Amino acid sequence: MTVEEYITQKFQTFGIELSSADILDISISSGLPVEAEVSADNHAPVTVAMVQYIPNLLLRASSFTENKLSMSWDMNGVKNFYSMKCEEYGIEDTLNDKPTVTFL
Repeated sequence: MTVEEYITQKFQTFGIELSSADILDISISSGLPVEAEVSADNHAPVTVAMVQYIPNLLLRASSFTENKLSMSWDMNGVKNFYSMKCEEYGIEDTLNDKPTVTFL
């Protein structure tokens, strides 16, 4: 499976259709060309690049209707995926507020 196919299919599970530009941005961030094969050796950089791109996706509308066409995607699912992967890869989670406790 190529990097492009992997990125496309991972986001499709949330109902998100990516443009070629989105996929290229994620691919460039991972340091791998879109036609590279995803393997155990390069899976982490691709996943990290995808996770870091999620805040850009959340700027879009989560649903729209035009004529008889209606599309929507799971914004909460994407945020949960983002949070889980941020924790897994040690990335700062800038989307979800985490309660903090300060001892004086």
